[in-house]
Amino acid sequence: MELIEKLKMAFPSYEVELPYSKQIVKFNPFRVKDAKNISIILQEDNKKLALNAMIDCVKENSNVKNLESLCLPDVEYLFLQIRSKSVDEVLNLLVNGKPQKININNIQYKNSFQTVNIKLNENMILTLQTPTIKDIVSSKTFEQEDYIKACLEKLCVENEIYEFNKFVPEEFKKLIDNLPLSVIKQINSFASSDPSLYVTIKNESDESEVSGPLTFFTWR
Repeated sequence: MELIEKLKMAFPSYEVELPYSKQIVKFNPFRVKDAKNISIILQEDNKKLALNAMIDCVKENSNVKNLESLCLPDVEYLFLQIRSKSVDEVLNLLVNGKPQKININNIQYKNSFQTVNIKLNENMILTLQTPTIKDIVSSKTFEQEDYIKACLEKLCVENEIYEFNKFVPEEFKKLIDNLPLSVIKQINSFASSDPSLYVTIKNESDESEVSGPLTFFTWR
């Protein structure tokens, strides 16, 4: 509709550099329909729906390129920048059961893209890699376990390469169940040192760090 296109062109436009890909992105504030969709999805308390909603909002309101190849914190960062120009710069979060007001400008990012090879024996090497949006959205749900699984890229056995994104869920589960516990510890450690957004909250007696996928995805 021509009128809708004219309306879109009338929106103010902003620019931001994504922290990990360093891509320069232009974006517009969210619209009424975005706020409605996010509010409905947040009521569902479903992380996979929330992830898809965030991705859709970012696509609709920015010129981001190759979104599927970005890491999750890049998309979260862009969502927060759009939100700051649409609502305000303050997020109302529940931290340890207590309400906290957090300024979006105080949210930082840490760690970097990583690839690690774990030697299982002389002939087997397990490769871990920071997952992209494409890796993450292929999961049926979006719990911590799904993110950790998305870090697994491939298994090299002598001269053969087995790519995990080609495994059916049942095969993948069997492989995970048969890995040594020591390897699972290394995988968990890898996932915890992946790129992420975080904010430090200072109290009278101490300070704590708030982080994790979709932690800052809210409309409040």
